[in-house]
Amino acid sequence: MKIGICDDEPHVCKQMQAEVNHYYHSLDILPVTFSHAEQLIEALRKDPDNFLCIFMDIELEGLDGITASRLIQGMNLNIPIILLTSHSEFAPEGYEISAFRFLTKPLDRKKMVEALKAVETMQIRNRKIAICQDGQEIYVSYQDICYIKSENVYLRIRSTRQSYLVRGTLQKYLEQMPSLLFCRVHRSYAVNLSHVQSFDGTDVIMENALLFLVSLYSCGEIPYSFLNAR
Repeated sequence: MKIGICDDEPHVCKQMQAEVNHYYHSLDILPVTFSHAEQLIEALRKDPDNFLCIFMDIELEGLDGITASRLIQGMNLNIPIILLTSHSEFAPEGYEISAFRFLTKPLDRKKMVEALKAVETMQIRNRKIAICQDGQEIYVSYQDICYIKSENVYLRIRSTRQSYLVRGTLQKYLEQMPSLLFCRVHRSYAVNLSHVQSFDGTDVIMENALLFLVSLYSCGEIPYSFLNAR
């Protein structure tokens, strides 16, 4: 996979390349730089499915970053675009094109890492798991699963749309789930933290007002996990 960096300032490209390489040090993620938006768009046309996200400077010579972002969105690639600028007054234009994030220059390392984490979380939420139901495999995105509950030798998987009953153990299913999203709050059930409305120290309250009692061994893990899933 690639991360596109479109900026006409060489030192900015160099800094961002270093940050991407450091963040994804153990993964095969390649930061690719472009000094003009036209070059980036051409690369997207040739290889549309291999870009994880794009960092786009607004103030570019030739085709500006806002216009380029609109063109990219028109290609229906569903690639998160993170806008860069030295002038915060350009922020409203970024909101108009529904930019994924907005970073100001000089770049703050912490903010850039937060943006990369947000892209990673979004990618995880969009992934799907195969659930065998009545002899058929149904693919459900992690984001749509609200909770998983153990019922003897079966599991009740509740999504935002319907409920599935499958054979298996909670532990085995959780091994397939991203720990960033799912937390085992009791020996009998695990919840998707992005669907948690609140946590008061003893109970997890879901968005649909469903309440789960939290076991003692999970109490210390939930606040940290809850914050990281947001």
